[in-house]
Amino acid sequence: MRGFIHLANCDSMIGTDGGIMLKGELVYLVPLDIANAETARAWINDPEVNQWLLSGQNPVSREGERAFYLADETDRAAGSAYRFEIHVAEDDRYIGNCGIEQVDRTHRHAEIGICIGSLPDQNRGFGRDTLVTLLRFGFDTLGLHRIAILANAENERAVHLYGSVGFTEVGREREVVFMRGKFRDHVVLDMLDREFRARYGE
Repeated sequence: MRGFIHLANCDSMIGTDGGIMLKGELVYLVPLDIANAETARAWINDPEVNQWLLSGQNPVSREGERAFYLADETDRAAGSAYRFEIHVAEDDRYIGNCGIEQVDRTHRHAEIGICIGSLPDQNRGFGRDTLVTLLRFGFDTLGLHRIAILANAENERAVHLYGSVGFTEVGREREVVFMRGKFRDHVVLDMLDREFRARYGE
C-alpha cells in the first residue's frame, strides 16, 4: 500500500503521492486506481449488480471505463467530485466503489453514491461503514451542509439502509430512468451536517 501521513483530528490521511485515504471501522477508501478498472467494469456489467444502478444496465466498454477513470482525475483536481475504491480493512481486498459527486462549494451540498460490486461482501456491514465514512469526509473535510443520495424506488434494501444510516426521504423523481422495459422512480434522501453530528458526534 502507498505511504500515508495521518492528519490530526480526523480520519483522513494524505498519501505521499497526494492521494487521500479515508478510514472507517470495517473499510478504508482510496482514490480510484485504473489498474482495477477491469474488476469494476465486470461488476458494472453483472446483471445482479447493475439491476439497481441509477445509471441503468447499459454495458460499459473498456474504452468507456478508461474514459471514466481519466475524467475522475480531472473532477478530483477541480474539486467537483471525489471517487473512491472500497477496501476491507482486515485483508485489503477491493469490494466496490463510492464517491461524492456534484460538489457545490457555494451552497455546500453534494450527492453521494455507493456500489458494493463483490456480491459475497454485500449485507456484511461494509456498505453502512462506507456511507458513514464518506459522510464524515463530506461534512468534516469538505465542509458540506447537505448531502443527498438517490435510490431506485424498488430497491427496498438500499432505501432501508440509507434510512438506518440517518438519511431522510425528501422526495421522489418520477419515472426518471428506463430499466427492464419500463420507467422507474428514484427516491431522494438527504442529511444535514447537524443531523450527522447529532447521530455520530463531532
